[in-house]
Amino acid sequence: MSRVRMMMLGLTMLMLIALVAAGCGGGGSSSSNSTSSSGEGTTENASAEGAGGSEEADLAQAKEKVTEFEKLEGVEWPKPTEPFDPGTGKIAIISCGNAGTNCLNSAKEAETAVKAMGWTPSPVFDGEFSPAKQAGYVQQAVQEGYDGIVLVSIDAESIKSAVDAAAAKGVPITCVLCVNPSFKGKVVDVTTGGVAEGEAIGDWIAAESGGEGSVLIYNDKSFPIIAVRESNLEKQLTTLCPGCEIENAEFPTTDLEKPGSPTFEAALAANPAGTLDYVVSPYDPAAIPMVKAAEQEGRTELKITGWDATPEFIELIAQGNELAAVDNATPFPYATWGAVDQIGRMHAGLEPWKSDRLPIALVTKNNVDQILKTGGYFRPPDFDFEAMFKELWSGK
Repeated sequence: MSRVRMMMLGLTMLMLIALVAAGCGGGGSSSSNSTSSSGEGTTENASAEGAGGSEEADLAQAKEKVTEFEKLEGVEWPKPTEPFDPGTGKIAIISCGNAGTNCLNSAKEAETAVKAMGWTPSPVFDGEFSPAKQAGYVQQAVQEGYDGIVLVSIDAESIKSAVDAAAAKGVPITCVLCVNPSFKGKVVDVTTGGVAEGEAIGDWIAAESGGEGSVLIYNDKSFPIIAVRESNLEKQLTTLCPGCEIENAEFPTTDLEKPGSPTFEAALAANPAGTLDYVVSPYDPAAIPMVKAAEQEGRTELKITGWDATPEFIELIAQGNELAAVDNATPFPYATWGAVDQIGRMHAGLEPWKSDRLPIALVTKNNVDQILKTGGYFRPPDFDFEAMFKELWSGK
């Protein structure tokens, strides 16, 4: 080998050794920099710690909000303040469908409120979850000279022609737990609006799951407020539960009139044990048969959430049922009395009060017994709204 070649080979070896040494030195430097003498990490590790801290902060925030939503007393309620003499009249009460517990119970509550105001209620008209039936009852109310119409959880858009015709005749119309923004000036919604309910259930899932899990969310297009609830639920999960996997599905209202829970049973078959953690029902009358269907399949690993705090569903929570996890108490009773009051005021020539953001409460094992004592739904224990309305209706 020539002397030049030997010198070139030697230089190459020296360069390789230098590169290896630099690489090892770089690795050692990186390792030592991960914890400096001041205890601060590198930018990369600091970002990781920041992300972890952020996630922990999100979960802490969710837990705090759950505690806040569990409160039943000291809640601020939108309410009328001006007394008036409602006189006399008659109100048509149209239920979305008597097969739905909330629809029927609220329609019966409306009967009580109408009588308390000194007016005459119609028989409860069963809308049977059919826009054609519901529209027919609105038309009947106009033809029979009713002085007001209470729609119980009915989508005004689905019966638009009938509502428009009634409004054109000057008939006051209110809707219990509805979202009808395009009917301003024609239908007065007495409702929560759906936003807070979605946030509350989203907070609970985020806190309970620890930040991850698979969630099946059911919507029912018959009730626009459900879409509002669930869009806000998803927003909460996106923010507070980035590890949550969300699946959306439609629930047909007609399932309520069928034995079992056909749509949910199909979902159970498609999602074997271990692939699904949370099921968000569209409302309690659907959640109750869902619990039974899951029990029959031995799927006790699921947590099923409800809406509205129907007595039958929150009884399951109180009994410690593994599947009935949490519920959302909506003020159906207050909303119903408020809907009757609004009709009386409009009939008397008064302006309606702002009634589209009523409060809600989250039902957990911590407060379920207290809610059951007041009959379910959200009946505030420190606010006798029936006495308030009766006093206002006295005109004094």
